[in-house]
Amino acid sequence: MNDHIIGTQISRFRKAAGMTQEELGEAVGISGQAVSRWECGGAPDIALLPAIADELGVTIDALFGRDGSGRVDAEEVLGGWLCSFPKKERLDRLCRLVWSSVRHLLDDGLSIPEMGYLDTCHPDMGDGRNRLMLSQIRTVGGILLDIHAEDLSFATLWPEPKEGYAAWLAPKEEYRRLFGLLATQGCLELLEYLHCRKRGYFVPEAAAKQLELPCGTVEELLRALEELQILRSMELELESGEVRAYELAEPAAFVPLLYIARCFMQTGMNYICVGNYDSPLLRKGSWKERYDSKDAVQTGTNYIYYGNYDNSCLPDEASGGKA
Repeated sequence: MNDHIIGTQISRFRKAAGMTQEELGEAVGISGQAVSRWECGGAPDIALLPAIADELGVTIDALFGRDGSGRVDAEEVLGGWLCSFPKKERLDRLCRLVWSSVRHLLDDGLSIPEMGYLDTCHPDMGDGRNRLMLSQIRTVGGILLDIHAEDLSFATLWPEPKEGYAAWLAPKEEYRRLFGLLATQGCLELLEYLHCRKRGYFVPEAAAKQLELPCGTVEELLRALEELQILRSMELELESGEVRAYELAEPAAFVPLLYIARCFMQTGMNYICVGNYDSPLLRKGSWKERYDSKDAVQTGTNYIYYGNYDNSCLPDEASGGKA
């Protein structure tokens, strides 16, 4: 058994999975110090190899630096790895894996500083501003928006469609209707209330009582939200007569909407751009014709900007490199 290769492979796959030595050790029933000894040239007991491979989402052959007899099905391996965690932890583990894989989006020779998972998503920057530690990554394949911290984490992946992002946006008038409605007094409070209750139909009077708003105001908001397909309704026949009841149509989208809106309203904490960083984000009309033409001027072929990108100057070590 080549102890050095096994230790090197364990270290490599552990970091790729976003796990600490302590987390890996706990998962296989040993101490973090034991994992450290493996990675420094020792070797685990052979009986632990299957458990280690399962936790790292790799084959036992991979721990020996061998490719194995055939190509590993990445989806199957990832699925097995996720299923090794309790259900309530799987989404968080997947989020951590996405962040640990960011380095693979970069071209050869480029790197970003090792960050790992932060203790908090809103560190004190000394300027009194309450900002989230948001990472924005733009590369030739699309966009990643990410927060990776113990108290808040999410990862959103936005591969660019062949036709460009603009081709799939809603008509501007629909956005104006939505944003105008959200700005109406009581609308955000109503949506917050609806997302704080169990999903099911309700009548306007019940919502108005909880929000301490006039019933007429709540009814107008509910009708407007239904027109935008945020709510749906049905007629209920009661002893006193017919009444219209409402229900949220797609309740899971509300939290991401507010998170993304908050991120949009702040200067980024970490911005990583790889590729033509002067090209427009939306390819449409004259912009698309200009940047799709063979004569388009390309700048910043490979560029990584790491740090608070609203600052005009950053030390060289914070940029991660420029080529």
